[in-house]
Amino acid sequence: TKKQTYLCPKMKNENEILKIGNPQISISVGQSKIAKNYSIRISNNNGVVKLTIPRNGTYQKALKFARSREKWIREKLSNQLPEIIPGYGSILLYQGKRLIIRQSEIKKIYQHEDEIFIPGPLEKINGKIKGYLKVKARDHLDFSSKKYSNLLGKSYKRITIRDTHSRWGSCTSDGNLMYSWRLIMAPPEVLDYVAAHEVAHLSHLNHSEEFWDTVEFLMPDFKNYKDWLKNNGQLLHRYRF
Repeated sequence: TKKQTYLCPKMKNENEILKIGNPQISISVGQSKIAKNYSIRISNNNGVVKLTIPRNGTYQKALKFARSREKWIREKLSNQLPEIIPGYGSILLYQGKRLIIRQSEIKKIYQHEDEIFIPGPLEKINGKIKGYLKVKARDHLDFSSKKYSNLLGKSYKRITIRDTHSRWGSCTSDGNLMYSWRLIMAPPEVLDYVAAHEVAHLSHLNHSEEFWDTVEFLMPDFKNYKDWLKNNGQLLHRYRF
């Protein structure tokens, strides 16, 4: 029996582009040393399609897998929503609410009922909104992370807020937590779920049954908010600041 090669000789490196179908779909292909299965991800941020080949996989099988998933890929791409560039009179998602952006006559951002008031000229409001959302996201996620880590009896080193494309949060082996600031646009309970999820990784750096039991211990109704992210997460990535 011939020894199986990891990658087809046609593949010059570990990050190639393959094309399938008509009209063609471009798929970025990369090999993972830890993946156990072939998988496809479609970025909510820019629509990039990525296919991961497991350690013992081959390029030929990756191509076959991509072709078998072509219909699903096209459906996902067709369902991607257009981007939103905030402006006065447009809608901003904040803590699960739809707020109308208005121009503030004072030099601070504030909310009143279903409106949010942003000071300054139109060309500067995107940066101000982004800064406001990042501060509010950090405050909420810092509070939730401390609450759940205290409940679990674990400690973390620090929290980082970023604009990530493929994940809502992460936990490193040395106890650093990272979150997407876009979560502040989701209902508050969704932020709490992501915080509970990442804090649970302080005990289990995997997604084992024990890990999910820990998440449930921290937040018994977490499945509702996990589903919310799965079904609505792409809405948060529509905004361009």
